[in-house]
Amino acid sequence: MIGKRQDMHGRVLVDTSVWVSFFRRTEGSVSERLKQLLRGGSPVYTGVIATELIRGAKSKKELDTLDELFKSIEHIETKEECFIDAGNLGRLLLQKGITIGIVDLLIAQIAIENNVFLFTLDAHFNTIAHYTLLRLY
Repeated sequence: MIGKRQDMHGRVLVDTSVWVSFFRRTEGSVSERLKQLLRGGSPVYTGVIATELIRGAKSKKELDTLDELFKSIEHIETKEECFIDAGNLGRLLLQKGITIGIVDLLIAQIAIENNVFLFTLDAHFNTIAHYTLLRLY
């Protein structure tokens, strides 16, 4: 489990880093894997990822593309307890000398609490997976 790709069936929370790579039309395995997820209907998003993507949009066209994306895939609600649990996760990691940003703690906790895999390009999620039940795609 510790940060390795796992064969899986089910929903996958797609992190901002993957969407950015995909929208930049970067060719390669990441884009191909995301295209497969989109065809299979298993990618999901959450509010904090939508916020990051919208914040980074550079044009009306990009905003329209994001709007269509959010209408076409499943949204995962963030429960109030998730914020507390993400804070506790951050404390646990800090006690081990590991500092993770609040947004990424929240994304990891959302994936854990909703029992979904996380598809990300950010290596620090490997560290989170090492100490938690986070499952990476």
